[in-house]
Formats: sequence, C-alpha cells, structure tokens
Amino acid sequence: MHERRLHFPRNPEAGVKESFLLSGVGLGDSTLVRSLRSGGEMTWLVRSNSGLTPELVVVKRKRDYLSESEFLAHCAVHRRLADAGGPVPGLPASAPDNPVRGPDGALYEIWEWVEGRPVDVASPADLAALGAALAEFHLLADGALDGVDLDPKEPHDRFEKARFHFPLLAEGLGDAGAEQHRALVAAWTAAHERARRETPLPANVLHGDPCPENVLVTGPGRAVLLDLDDVHPGPAVSDLAWSLTRVGAVVPEGDGFRDRWHAEAVAAVLDGYRSRRPLSAAERAALPHWIVASLCCAASDQLYDYGWKIDTAALPAECDRVLALAEPGGAPLPDA
Repeated sequence: MHERRLHFPRNPEAGVKESFLLSGVGLGDSTLVRSLRSGGEMTWLVRSNSGLTPELVVVKRKRDYLSESEFLAHCAVHRRLADAGGPVPGLPASAPDNPVRGPDGALYEIWEWVEGRPVDVASPADLAALGAALAEFHLLADGALDGVDLDPKEPHDRFEKARFHFPLLAEGLGDAGAEQHRALVAAWTAAHERARRETPLPANVLHGDPCPENVLVTGPGRAVLLDLDDVHPGPAVSDLAWSLTRVGAVVPEGDGFRDRWHAEAVAAVLDGYRSRRPLSAAERAALPHWIVASLCCAASDQLYDYGWKIDTAALPAECDRVLALAEPGGAPLPDA
C-alpha cells in the first residue's frame, strides 16, 4: 500500500458523499478521521461510535483493476491469516459483513487500524521481520485459494507481469533506450527458459507485492503485511525474489536502481524468511531466475509507472543498472 496521509476533504459535498457511503456499509454512526491514499482508491480511517471493536478501522474500496473474484479471494486470504493470528491487520470482531457491497455497487473491506511505522530499509532487524512475516504468510495461507477461479484482469505471475508491461517500458524508454529494452527482454527470456528447466515448484498462496511500502513494523518489532490486492497462487520464491529486489536493488522511495546489490539488506530478509520457512533445494536453484523476473517488473514499475520521479533522459542509464544487477551470479545469495 503506497500510502500518503491526506487531510479529510473539508468541502461539504465530499463529506456528505463519503458519509453516505460509510452508512451504506454499516458504519453510519462513525467519524471520519482522515482519508488515506491507497493505490488511488477511496480509503478512510474511521472512528466507530457504535461499539465496534476496535474503535479505529480502515475502510477500503475495491480497486478498479481487480475483478470481483480477485477481491473476494484476497478477502478470504486476509480472513484466514487474521483468524490464525498471522502477520496481517486484524478484522473487527463485530463488523458488518466483510467484504460488504456499498450503495455505489462497489465492494468494500474493513480491517483494524495498525499502529506502526514504515520499514527502515537500513535496519537489519526490520528487514528480518519483513522476511519472517512473509514466510509466516506463506505457511498460514497455504491452500486458501484451492478451487478458486481468480479471473484476473492482468497477469499476477511475475514473469508474465514483466512480459505484459514490456511494451509500456518500451514506450517510456523511446528510441534512446531501445537497446536497453532489447537487452532486458533477452535477460527475461533467458531467465524464463532457465526457470522452466528447473524442478517444478509447488504452488503457494502469494502476497503478490511484499515490498517495504506494504509493511508496517509494530512497537514489539513485528512486521505486518498490508495491501493483499495481488494475492495469487505461485511459487513462494516469486514473493521472496520481489522482496529481495525491492530492498536490495531499488533505491529507497523508488527513485531508480542501485549501482550494486545491497548485500546486507538481502541477507537480512533471507535470514528472517528462512528462520520461519527454510528453502528447499529446488527453491534455492530457482530463486535467481525469479529475481531477474522481479528486476524486469521493477524496471517497468519504477521507470514507467513512476517515471515522473526520474528524468526521461536518465531512463536508459537506469536500465543499464538493471541489466548489471540481473547478471548471472550478481545477486548475493547464499549457496545453501
């Protein structure tokens, strides 16, 4: 959840509209504390005045890019983990139906407000907590999507997502970055082929976007995973590779890529993950290939979707950094 806290709108029309929607999802006797920015969707921090436990809850509207089946699946996974005490926000004990359809026809979910702080990517303890939370997520969510047809509007698989966004990246790079785009596609193709030759990996339930922006660290130092919009079945190393890429290859705040891997950050996340869920030999062999897929996804995410942060003329050089990070043996992964 790329969250930026904003003041609740002061104009009467916006206030009436949002109050009407909250009333329609069973939270009419409540106070809007503030609006939250969560991927551009309507999300509010609400104080309940009707005895709801807990008093502070978050109400979030289904994102337009998600099919209803995807949204219902991620709500089911959230409930599975929350009921098991997993590393996700808790669900209110006396909430209305969750998720609930609002008077605007959209689906909304409600969860407990988490008091926490963002992950400090310079803190090995925070990064180890992130890794441990991701492993717990994989263990507790196992089987939660069995028999579920997600009907995705866009691909979730990390390799397929990279391929899906390559045309957008080409548009962002333009003629000046055509050579870098061809090289990234070639790196993706080689990694995809190597991954296909490896021992098949079992399908886990994946978070889909376990990056530092989607994690809060609580007072006791426990990491809580937010934004389950991208849950889907796949190999656990897909999630792990994305986390490692986001802490070890991407500059904090998403402003481009590092010149070299941040070995200490990668080791901290890996240590935390393996403290809860050791990797199999097949997963260790496949992890480097999924890291290449993650780097290709990060290239389109960071350079195209968020290209306003980076001068257009600098995009080819950023892709050169991605290619260097994607070199075989480049990621600082342990042998065992």
